[in-house]
Amino acid sequence: MSVQAGKPRTSRGLATTLAIAFLALSVAVLLVASGFETFFSIQTQRETIADRQKHIAQDAANTVAGFVQEKFSVLDTAAKFSDPGSTSQEEQAGVLANLLGLEPAFRHLVLLDSQGRELAKSTRISEAAAGNLVDRAGGVFAQVQQGERHVGPVYVDDLTSEPMVVMAVPVTDVFGDFQGVLLAEVNLKFMWDLVDRLEVGETGLAYVVDRYGRLIAFGDVSRVLRGENVKHLREVGEFVGSAALVDETGASISSGINGTTVVGTYVPLGTPDWAVVTELPVTEAYRAVIESVVLSAGVMVVMATVAGLLGVIVARRLAAPLLTLTETAGRVAGGEMELQAVMEGPTEVVGLAKAFNSMTAQLRELIGGLEERVADRTRNMEASAQVARAATSILEIDQLIREVVELIRERFDLYYVGLFLAEEAGEWAVLRAGTGEAGRAMLARGHRIRVSEGMVGWSIAHAQARVSEEVGADAVRLATAELPDTRSEAALALRSRGQVLGALTVQSDRPGVFDEQTIAVLQTMADQVAVAIDNARLFAESQEALEAERRAYGELSEQAWRELLRTRTEWGYRYANRLVTPVEGDWPPEMRQAERTGHGVQAPAGAETGDGAGGPTLAIPLRVRGQVIGALRFCKEDASEAWTAEEISLLETLIDRLAQALEGARLYRDTQSRAARERLLGEISDRMQRAPDVERLMQTAVQDVAAALGVSGVFVQLSGSPELADGEDGGVLRADHAR
Repeated sequence: MSVQAGKPRTSRGLATTLAIAFLALSVAVLLVASGFETFFSIQTQRETIADRQKHIAQDAANTVAGFVQEKFSVLDTAAKFSDPGSTSQEEQAGVLANLLGLEPAFRHLVLLDSQGRELAKSTRISEAAAGNLVDRAGGVFAQVQQGERHVGPVYVDDLTSEPMVVMAVPVTDVFGDFQGVLLAEVNLKFMWDLVDRLEVGETGLAYVVDRYGRLIAFGDVSRVLRGENVKHLREVGEFVGSAALVDETGASISSGINGTTVVGTYVPLGTPDWAVVTELPVTEAYRAVIESVVLSAGVMVVMATVAGLLGVIVARRLAAPLLTLTETAGRVAGGEMELQAVMEGPTEVVGLAKAFNSMTAQLRELIGGLEERVADRTRNMEASAQVARAATSILEIDQLIREVVELIRERFDLYYVGLFLAEEAGEWAVLRAGTGEAGRAMLARGHRIRVSEGMVGWSIAHAQARVSEEVGADAVRLATAELPDTRSEAALALRSRGQVLGALTVQSDRPGVFDEQTIAVLQTMADQVAVAIDNARLFAESQEALEAERRAYGELSEQAWRELLRTRTEWGYRYANRLVTPVEGDWPPEMRQAERTGHGVQAPAGAETGDGAGGPTLAIPLRVRGQVIGALRFCKEDASEAWTAEEISLLETLIDRLAQALEGARLYRDTQSRAARERLLGEISDRMQRAPDVERLMQTAVQDVAAALGVSGVFVQLSGSPELADGEDGGVLRADHAR
């Protein structure tokens, strides 16, 4: 069975298809043109009204801002003539008094030096009524010290019930160095006239509010004096709740400050943190819209008539985007990966351009992702290498874990890293190292977590990592007050030689940070740290065992020297006149003092030495393994020659060598004694084993024991067997030896 392919249909060109479509649509346009045109006209007029309203509000804001800037300019000028470094206090007070006379809005002026101390002040009212302007300014000093102007919050004066504000400018010398602060209490009632004269259309109005929504300036002064808060109004509420420096919402229809429906908008001043709100009645604002609707109706009829003719022209032009898209595809294939296709023309063409742009974006992301993964792997390898170097070079556990947590936090740009070690009882995991202020705070309060509780306890109990991409969704995690910004967390077990020593917690202030690759790298680093901690513990234990062995050996040595010295109460020699003679009798005082205190003692020249010399003497203790076993005394022949530090150091070194030699000699003597004892025991055992019978054995034993111990007599008796029945005599075997 054969299938014959049909002839391909001849399709119309894109331009022809579009022309027919436009001609067909032109009829429908005639039916709906009026409605659409009216709608678009209203939308256009609304934008025009909003734009015009914002211009009006901006002009009003410029007027109010001009009032504030004018006061700042006056204060800046006065500050130039009030430099504490170049003018006297009388001149400074005069400048402030003249400034009050020239500017009626200023009620109280204070000049402070660079330390915040008051240099001069001037006021229109009594000092008692004026109060402390520095306290009123609050923490403005630090801000102005950075060269910034300052406008404080608005407050109502208790005496006059008028709104006041504190303004401050820095005072600098001719070189621009900070010298002080000029404070001014400004009466805002002088701004009321400016606001009252603002023209907002024919029947509109304007008013000024602060960041809290309180009226600062308005035509109805009584409402200002009451401190009325109008943040319930839409525009004022948007300003209070927004940190933007412009009104992003544009003009809107809402209820105005007088309860009427208005088109309102606001303009923030920035500095000070106020806003000027303008309101225009809806009837006045949309007067032009009504006129525009009538005019646009006729225009739309004409446009519908020519729509068909324009469709043919437009259809031909719509084919151009396909050619542009083809050219763009060729350039991207040539390597211009950042190039984007222009999305214009019919929907299909726009869709094709969008798909093309998406494809090129994915290619860019793929290439960028590969580069980023290479960079991440390089960074992870470097971090692992640094942790490995720290683990192999640091044997002190606390220093090791401190450096490791700081290194991990820095390399992985983390919010917090902490390391917990499990107690020997296995019930608690105690924080041993943490980064930042939070880590120091938790270490200070002895932060610990029960094993099997929280992510750290779970990780230790299960000997594996636990990851929380969003901490709020993890029921196991325990929140910590010192770490309020944690968004994602991972706990990694510290494993070494089949045991879990603790856990490493890593936290980020961004969600979804710990992917599988990052966790694998961190777990490798945690295992390295665990092995290093285990090795450090083993090293510390071996050091403790070695130290214990040294102490034990020192105690044995001390006991041996005590036994050796007990046999000879006086054991010493003197070298004098090239002769070595034994020493008997009491020690010289300086030797007793050196032996008692364990420190060298010098006696002045002229002291009686007993060896024919009258020069200065030096007594140095003889110490073996920390125990003083004697002392050496040196005496110079020349009475005018004192002992130098070099001589004393040399003698101390020689005495240390002597102590080592004495200890070696004692050990050698002990070794010889033990060898002789072992040899004697062997000979006695050998003779006893060669005895032909029990009687001869006992005689040999008592004779050899007496000879070995040097005693005058030895007696041995073997009694009868205790198992004999009552009435039976037991045999008795005796042996004795007496000199």
